Amino acid sequence: MLDGATGNPSFGALESQFRNRIGRRVVHLPRTSSTMDDARESVKRAERSDELHGTVIIADEQTRGRGRFDRTWDSEPGEDILISVIVCPRPSISGQLTIMASLSSALAVESLTESIVEIKWPNDVLVDGKKICGILAEGSMIANMFVGILGIGLNVNRRIDVVESRDYRATSIRELSGSDASINRAEVLRVLLEKLNEVYDFVDKGESIMPDWRDRLTTLGLEVSVSMGTKNGAGEVVSGIAEDVDEFGRLLIRESSGMLKAVSSGEVTMRKSGDSG
Repeated sequence: MLDGATGNPSFGALESQFRNRIGRRVVHLPRTSSTMDDARESVKRAERSDELHGTVIIADEQTRGRGRFDRTWDSEPGEDILISVIVCPRPSISGQLTIMASLSSALAVESLTESIVEIKWPNDVLVDGKKICGILAEGSMIANMFVGILGIGLNVNRRIDVVESRDYRATSIRELSGSDASINRAEVLRVLLEKLNEVYDFVDKGESIMPDWRDRLTTLGLEVSVSMGTKNGAGEVVSGIAEDVDEFGRLLIRESSGMLKAVSSGEVTMRKSGDSG
């Protein structure tokens, strides 16, 4: 089902399958600096937020793709899913964008590969401890309405030997599927959009995805340090046992003093409680 040429996948054909939903408009760019930059420009130019909802921008190649903390997101041209999705959620659910995107991506990978998929808080999707997907989420206001942008980088045909290093382990859908042929990215995007719509609609109806998201977290029960700095600057570091997450997705860390601290974002390093070194 997934095997197929990656040269010129028909991403635009997906629009008819997602009328009035996420994916109702698909903008396919052979090459761009960053789909997040393109999405931001679309938001700036829009006169009404409702004309934006459901827009998906996908690129075959990004020249300045970025992950969290402005880290470079590397991908070979035409190999992976590099998208930014524009949504206009109700204010009450606008704080769950990262949760929705990471859970949707995990469900998509699970469906495509039959793997056990986990999430490293707050936004890395993992299989066997290897990263297969990263998430970015941000928001702005247009005429008193919230507009969110979800950035999703999903490894599809990525050659793992190119990116493997001591500090970074990765995998891809092709590797997990055991396929000799390239995986059709349009089919992967279709499955991803299906899961994103399912999760978004579920939350929009007032249902909670927190139990499903929480159950996938690899972080809970471990001793962690969360750095809230940036790529170029140090920031506060919170260390302790990751006990739980709250209804907003914040990580609840029990510090050595006994104080429970809620952390909304940051770079996490983990080890099992009691480990030394």
